[in-house]
Amino acid sequence: MTGAHPLVLDAAVRDWVFIPLTLAIVLMKLITQYMHQLFNSPPPSNKELKELKEMQAVARAGRVRGYGRFIPETSFKMRKEYFAGEKGIFAQKAVTRSPQETMATDPSVMVDMMKKNLTGMVPQLGMGMVVNFFFQGFVIGKVPFPLSPRFKPMLQRGIDLASLDVSYFTSLSFYILLLFGLRGVFSLVFREDAVDESEMMRRQMNPMAANPMGVDMDAAFKAEKAALTAVDHEWELESAEERAVDLLRRQLKNNKL
Repeated sequence: MTGAHPLVLDAAVRDWVFIPLTLAIVLMKLITQYMHQLFNSPPPSNKELKELKEMQAVARAGRVRGYGRFIPETSFKMRKEYFAGEKGIFAQKAVTRSPQETMATDPSVMVDMMKKNLTGMVPQLGMGMVVNFFFQGFVIGKVPFPLSPRFKPMLQRGIDLASLDVSYFTSLSFYILLLFGLRGVFSLVFREDAVDESEMMRRQMNPMAANPMGVDMDAAFKAEKAALTAVDHEWELESAEERAVDLLRRQLKNNKL
């Protein structure tokens, strides 16, 4: 079991463990993907469209603050009044609420979160039980390069043999590696609809992060209104003709020299 005496893996392990386990994991990923698409949220409602408009308004106001010097003063003041005026967008009541308010007043948000979590949890739990019952305790392969002993708990789950070389991996470790490693392949087929297991785990650990629309836009409106009001217009193109003529003169003078 050392480098001088490598293990000889039985061909039956390949036929009855490696190949069935790989096919079962791929099938489970396909079921998870189609369940995720089946329980996916419907097209955005009018309320969600208003929330998107509010976020875009904050982003547009930020661009006005950053690049307002490149437009005339009258155009800058019109945009400033449109966003930060007494009857501007930021003076209105925002539709988007904080994550706590959204979850407390809209039960569909929690239901949608539970649907997305269940579509990822149930197939994984079922497949984990199947792998743990039928395929536990098999050494099914070896990586073609040496590894440090720190990789032993990662590659040899389900087997506790101190004398086994760390480059061998077990069926349980192969299941975990494929579970998170197949997302790149599925993303090529399903594009942006591919299920991300790591994102599902983050949602389970932090339910507030599962609702990206849950932003307190009232606070964002107040902050952006104060920032935009404090900005004074400075015309970047003032005397641009004189600067261009001076630059041209210096270039001509250097060419003559």
